Order: sequence, then structure tokens, then C-alpha cells
Amino acid sequence: MALLTPLGSLPYPQPADAANIPVHIQSLAEAVDGRTVLRFADAATRDAKVTAPVAGMLCWLGTPKQYWYYTGSAWTQLAPGPVHKANTTAGTTTSTAYVETLTGSTGDPTTVTFTAPASGAVLVSVGARISSSAATACHLSANIRLNTTVALAAADTRAALVVGTNQCSATTQFQVTGLTVNGVYTATAAYKSAATTSTATFANRFITVTPVM
Repeated sequence: MALLTPLGSLPYPQPADAANIPVHIQSLAEAVDGRTVLRFADAATRDAKVTAPVAGMLCWLGTPKQYWYYTGSAWTQLAPGPVHKANTTAGTTTSTAYVETLTGSTGDPTTVTFTAPASGAVLVSVGARISSSAATACHLSANIRLNTTVALAAADTRAALVVGTNQCSATTQFQVTGLTVNGVYTATAAYKSAATTSTATFANRFITVTPVM
């Protein structure tokens, strides 16, 4: 009867076992198979072949060229990196409700797409050079969407804030939790002025989303 190695639980034969080398090699190969970095064309191919994944399995997907691992409950991307979008054009708004497109700018909306990590949490950073035409406030925040559904709306409590006519660089960072693991989200910069009688100007804008592991 084959015994198992102490760390990897890999089978190996004993002297009293039947001298059937192909069977012993097959047992070892099958035990090792799920511990290697598996390679598949895409997630659908992986799921069709790996019908009973176990925690710690690792695979490479040709599309979208990423490593994924099994957490014990779901496949998720291994060590996803931050995504970033910058917009160097300047634009204005007099809206007192958050808008994603500025007057006079190009490249709006300023949006990044990200996949929610296994923790279901990310850090969102937004920033710009901001000024107002009067002694009023300008706000820069972000809308988080899953497909077209707003998961977290832009809010003053999650906004970079500048008050007055002097142009200032301002940034803020906030954590978003409770995201659907592997859900594909967008984060879009959103802007507003504190008063319709004043013009808020935003230049050199950026938004960055960093996964929390």
C-alpha cells in the first residue's frame, strides 16, 4: 500500500506493493497534476476541466493573460495591480450635482476598469489641480459601478476639496468594500461646484484604483 510524503501528500510505493510501475507513476502524476501551474485558454476551459477545485490551486489563463488561484470558494486573479487613468486637459462645471463630463475638456469621462479582488476591497484615489471663480468650494470624487449599476456614488465625504480662486493640487483616497469578487467594475471621476453662480475648474485630473489584498 502506497504511503504519502509528509508535506505534499504525494504517493510512493512500498517494497511489498505489486511491481506495477505504470500504476505507481500514474498515481504520482495524478497527485502532482493539481499542484502544478495549470494552463488553460480561458476561464470557461478551466472550469470545464477543473470541476472540483481545491484551495491553493494555481492556473494561467491565456485570455486575459493572467495567473489565477482558487481561494476555497472562488477563482480570483493572483496579485492584481493598480489601474490608473490621467487626463491632462482642463474643464469646468457650474453643476451643484456630481457630473462626469466637464465643459471644454476632452477625454471625459475619466474612467478606469478593474476586477474586484478576493478581499472585495479596493482603494480609490482621485486628484486634480482645482480652483473656483469665487470663494466657494469645488469637489472631486468618483462613482463606482458594477456594469451600469452604481455601487457607490460620488459624495462630499469622499471628495478632494478646494475652496477659493487660487489653483491648488488636491487629492483624496477612500476604501471601497463589499465588492463582488471577480466582478468587473468601473471607477469614474465626478465633479461639482458648491454654487451654480461659480465656476469650478479641474485640470491634470487622475483616478487610480489599487486592490486591497
